[in-house]
Amino acid sequence: MLTAAPGVHYAITPEGAAVLDTTAGRWLMLDPAAATVWREAVTIGSVAGLADRIAIPAGLDPATVRAAVDDCVASLLERGVLADTGRPPAPSRRWWKR
Repeated sequence: MLTAAPGVHYAITPEGAAVLDTTAGRWLMLDPAAATVWREAVTIGSVAGLADRIAIPAGLDPATVRAAVDDCVASLLERGVLADTGRPPAPSRRWWKR
């Protein structure tokens, strides 16, 4: 299940979304397309079916939109603002083992 990571606060508007990562002390501004992915992830907990709901009415290729949605989710996970509670946490590296 996808959810906002601990310490992350956000606001969604029609123009996009503002995501504040309080642990890293940085803002992330999302355009309307990325904000749609963010909204789906944090309110429903999944982006399953989102690509079809976007692509079919717009006459776009669902596979292309699905790849873009997956890339967006991967980027949000990598930045640490989105968390996937269904995945085990990444192992942390100790400073003395670097």
